[in-house]
Amino acid sequence: MLPDNFGEFLIAITILSMIPGADTMMVIRNSIRGGIVDGAITSAGICTGLFFHAAISGCGLALILYNSAQLYHFIKIIGAFYIVWLGAQNLWDAKKRYTTALQDENIVAQSEPVIISRSFREGILSNVLNPKTAIFYITFMPQFMRAGADPLTQIFFLTSIHFAISFIWQCLLASIIEKAKQVMTAPKSRSFIEATAGSILIGLGIRLAASE
Repeated sequence: MLPDNFGEFLIAITILSMIPGADTMMVIRNSIRGGIVDGAITSAGICTGLFFHAAISGCGLALILYNSAQLYHFIKIIGAFYIVWLGAQNLWDAKKRYTTALQDENIVAQSEPVIISRSFREGILSNVLNPKTAIFYITFMPQFMRAGADPLTQIFFLTSIHFAISFIWQCLLASIIEKAKQVMTAPKSRSFIEATAGSILIGLGIRLAASE
C-alpha cells in the first residue's frame, strides 16, 4: 500500500497543507465567529471535500476538467463567487459590529452559536467548488502511486493522510484563534479582524476568478 517515496509524500503534503489559502482563511473566519468548535467543524468539511476530488480524480473525471477549459472556468467562477460572497458577509458583519461598538463602548463581543450544518457546509463547499484542488490531485497524487495497484484504493489512502494532516493543522489554527479571544473580545478589535479576513477572502476569490 505504501509507495516507495512515502516519506517524500508526507513532507510535501504537510508543507502544502500549511500554505495559507482560501481553506485557511475559511477556518480562521469561522474560528473568529464561533471559536474552536466552529473552526474544527469547518475544517472537517474542508477535508471531507478532499475525498470528492480523490473520487473524481481516481475515476478519471478530472481529466475532463483538465482538458475542458470551459468546464474549468465555469466551476472556477462559481467557487470564486462563493468565496467572495463569504468575504462580503464578513465585511458586513464587521461594519455592524463596529457601528454597535461606537454606540456602546461597554459591549463585549461574544462568539456566535455554532451551527454544525452551516459550518460543515461552508467548509465542504469552499473545497469542492475549487477546481484547482481537482487539478492538484490529478497532477500531484500520481507521483506517489504504485503502478499496477488499484488507483482508487491508493488515492483514497493518500487522501486519508492528506485529510489527517490538514485537519490537525487547521484545528491548531482554530485553537490559536480561540486562545486569542481575549484580544478579540473588544467589538472594535473583532470588527477589524473580521474586516481583514473578509478582505482577504474577497481578494482570494478575485484571484481565483482571474487565474488561468
